Amino acid sequence: MRLQPLPIAGVAVRPGTRREVFVKISETFTADPVRVSAIVIRGREPGPVLAVTAAVHGDELNGVEIVRRLAYASDLSHLRGTLILVPVLNPFAFNALSRYLPDGKDLNRYFPGIAGGSMAARIARAVFEGLIRPCRYLIDLHTAGAGRTNLPHVRVDRTNAEARRIARAFGSEIIYDFAGDPQSLRAAAGKAGIAAILFEAGETMKFQPRPVRRGVRGIENVLRRLRMLPGRVRRPRYQIVVKDAGWVRAERGGILHVMVRPGDLVRRGDPLSSDSRPYDRVVSLIRAPYDGLVVSTTTLPVVTPGAPIAHVIRLTKTFDTVARAKAEREERRRR
Repeated sequence: MRLQPLPIAGVAVRPGTRREVFVKISETFTADPVRVSAIVIRGREPGPVLAVTAAVHGDELNGVEIVRRLAYASDLSHLRGTLILVPVLNPFAFNALSRYLPDGKDLNRYFPGIAGGSMAARIARAVFEGLIRPCRYLIDLHTAGAGRTNLPHVRVDRTNAEARRIARAFGSEIIYDFAGDPQSLRAAAGKAGIAAILFEAGETMKFQPRPVRRGVRGIENVLRRLRMLPGRVRRPRYQIVVKDAGWVRAERGGILHVMVRPGDLVRRGDPLSSDSRPYDRVVSLIRAPYDGLVVSTTTLPVVTPGAPIAHVIRLTKTFDTVARAKAEREERRRR
């Protein structure tokens, strides 16, 4: 059967072509158009439509580089189906290197948007209808928020069977069973029948090589699982599904010295950080409340009571499995 052109953002994309398409999302004070650009790569053979989005928060830069590498460094010559790559979903925030729109709104709390609503709601509507609704699958790329750093991990609403399948295929060791804010891009996509996952890695305002490589590899894994690309899915040595997690928080204010990094294993009672007053001795030690894996830490050197210090997921039966896998990885690196 001969494939027909696929309409994306008002452009008919033919099989075997690569097109840049644009969605007008707003206007500047001088009435100049503000547009979101997307790269649409369509294979010659039928297959699913998958979108990869980055920079819905403009200071989260790792995803921008992941999308660029997919577009220009990955071998997509045998692609089946259609890949929609959106390197900068929120150009207002990206140009300001900010999480927020000029009106102070978080765009990722306004999807799927409203045509006659606020600035954020209108932008969300334009992006969602133009680039997201035509898809069957979505991978949304993020980093930790400002002042934190994250171990690479995937977030998914595991009540969606297809989303659960691609979350496992991505190949991250850590999968959070987390539906997310109901008006986030991922949640809105799920309600529209799109299997959506979120990949989060690293920290804001940086291009970080390891998280970028992990993101590219994970998306290629998903493309292989969906038979959009040839090849085998690369599986991790272990995979943990996290259903409940929380932050270990500071009890006192002061100067913080964090003693762990994302990816570290800790036993109950191990020190996570020390807290000193600016002018003398250590005030307190914060210790791990249980055996677990550190997934996120603060990067700020000062804290007030209640400030998040480390996000530690509890490990019981899987602690030894994770420890062996980490030891084997370190041994391979030394060789």
